[in-house]
Amino acid sequence: MEVTGTGTATDQDVALVRAVLRGRRAGRGLFLVDDPENIDQAVRAGVRVLKIFHTSEVPPRAPDGSAFRGVPHARVPADVAKDVFGVERSSRVFAVARRPRAHGLDALARRDGDVVVLDGVRLAGNIGAVVRSSAAMGAAGVVLVDSGLTTVTDRRLVRASRGLVLSLPVVLATAEDVVEFCRAADLPLVVADAEAAQPVHALGSVTRRVALVFGSERRGCSEELRARAAGAVTIPTAPHVESLNVSVAAAITLFCRRPDDSADHRRPSSTPGVARGRPGETSGDGRRERAGLLASLA
Repeated sequence: MEVTGTGTATDQDVALVRAVLRGRRAGRGLFLVDDPENIDQAVRAGVRVLKIFHTSEVPPRAPDGSAFRGVPHARVPADVAKDVFGVERSSRVFAVARRPRAHGLDALARRDGDVVVLDGVRLAGNIGAVVRSSAAMGAAGVVLVDSGLTTVTDRRLVRASRGLVLSLPVVLATAEDVVEFCRAADLPLVVADAEAAQPVHALGSVTRRVALVFGSERRGCSEELRARAAGAVTIPTAPHVESLNVSVAAAITLFCRRPDDSADHRRPSSTPGVARGRPGETSGDGRRERAGLLASLA
């Protein structure tokens, strides 16, 4: 059901918002977008925003100060909004939008830039931050393996990515899907690994597209993807730091992949630090083999 009109939200409006938040039948095919910045990003991405709701007397505006032309809006009293959101995080400005068609892995094959694979990363905040870095650094898109999400329009993820999950292809897939896609697209897998011999800035010399795999901080990359990696890199850090947050590791790695990157003057510390991975799982011979494979990609 599409909502129309302006002024004060009707009972029908409130019921629809409640249905979207609770995943009820009336809200199927719709999702919620919080905050003017994210709503603006949705509009720019071509998402059909049906109606904008706000708790203040003054209608919201886009970040550039312009009105959301063509999108009806309605005021929802603050106490009503609080009741609608219940235990979920409340918002003073939010919109109901039609869920866009989900991307498949084939969408990534048609785009320039590396493919970022998050394997077992489940915190929406981390995933959203990686999506933002991927968009900023020119990645083709992000693949989520074992993320626990059923849709990339999850409210938490839309908020954490500042709406960029709606403009950058983000795909839900299995590890098997990723392996098959990379094989068909001739896309080498490069894993961020705590035990890798090569520092991350070595990726600056690799001129072809690659799939960059980041595992969860706790468990690292799955064996299925690790076994099929053409190379592995680590991010050198101070010896007393056990690991980096996955979103930080992804941002550093993506920066090193930029064509204008000047990181080749950096040198690893005497004691390499951790990017992603599980210490002690890769033998010395395995590290040397992966280092050679990574060099062959240049």
